[in-house]
Amino acid sequence: MSVNVKEAILYFFVPAWIVAETLIVIWMFKARPDKKIRDKYARKVIILSQLPFGKSWRKNIDKNDARLLQTYQHRIRVWYLSLMIPFFLIMYIFAL
Repeated sequence: MSVNVKEAILYFFVPAWIVAETLIVIWMFKARPDKKIRDKYARKVIILSQLPFGKSWRKNIDKNDARLLQTYQHRIRVWYLSLMIPFFLIMYIFAL
């Protein structure tokens, strides 16, 4: 019984991807600002701070809180990339 190379890649890749996504999500939520900080600002400002390319929210917050929200925004970007890159890699493998 021979194993197809594409299937072998998926049998290793998909569980590794799930574990990596779980670890990245835990890491991302550790940077989430406290409820006290989130309640200090309007909901629109918090939502804009979580979007990947939004910058208008920075003028509406304190400088002390900006660092926390930017750290959370950067980790969300890492999470977005960790979702997209493996997906496109799988599409590339099956297009061969």
